[in-house]
Amino acid sequence: MRRLLRRLVPLTAACALGAAALLLGGPGAAEDEPAAARDPDRESIFELIAPRAGEIIADVGCGKGTWTLPLARAVGAHGRVYAVDIDRNKIDDVRRRMASEGISNVELIHSLPDDPMLQRDSLDAVFVNDVIDHVDRSALAGFLAGIRSALKASGRLIIRDPNGGPGRVIAECYRHGFTLIEARVPLEDMPRRSFTSGWYALKLQRADRMQPSLLPRGGKPNRRLTKLHLAEELFRVELLSREELRTTWETIESAAEPFDPEIDERLDLIRAAEAVGAIDASTAARLRTSVKKP
Repeated sequence: MRRLLRRLVPLTAACALGAAALLLGGPGAAEDEPAAARDPDRESIFELIAPRAGEIIADVGCGKGTWTLPLARAVGAHGRVYAVDIDRNKIDDVRRRMASEGISNVELIHSLPDDPMLQRDSLDAVFVNDVIDHVDRSALAGFLAGIRSALKASGRLIIRDPNGGPGRVIAECYRHGFTLIEARVPLEDMPRRSFTSGWYALKLQRADRMQPSLLPRGGKPNRRLTKLHLAEELFRVELLSREELRTTWETIESAAEPFDPEIDERLDLIRAAEAVGAIDASTAARLRTSVKKP
């Protein structure tokens, strides 16, 4: 009798765990509902995202669908989630999980590094999990501009990242037309096996209009960086297209020019002022002639 009881207890416990998994996450959740279901901070992140039934949300950098599928359940049959990733293999992973878990309100998008390929003014929220620090610097302006244009007027952007530096991310988002609503730095109650303790989460909202920006400068003047920042500013105010920005980055990155801060930075600023209409062409030409190399 005792031997029979020893065999029945583990079986009963396993059945109970399986039933709980089905209730919490649907079919397959016990073995394949990944970190989002097990992370202690899932509830905290969902509070920031605040998904509501019927909303349209994009999971940009969706990976294998760790957060995509829980979001799809949260918005319900009348809502929609876009699973966006630059890796086609990850998109295929999400497609397989959708089929196995019977989820049909997710649309898959194979995006570009500097363009999430989202429809303009279509989204209630965008979630970016462990992605922002992996976006190449040359693609960041286009990446954030694509998110901003896709959000509705009151749309929200939620960023969760493990790599520290939230101040830098907030500054970049500010430059590209977002305002900070809430910051959780650091995130509390992270998983015990988390590879870093520097997780943070930010909630931002699309600003009514593009906000004024000062060009970032630090350390010694560097003509290459100055040019890259100027190109980003021109794109930011829609004087350069995304394609032109890509070409400009490639051109600047491939050209190694000596930099004379007394001359070249002034020429760059004159060029930028003319491009944004702060001075006219004749004034710009006159100013250029006044900046002469010795």
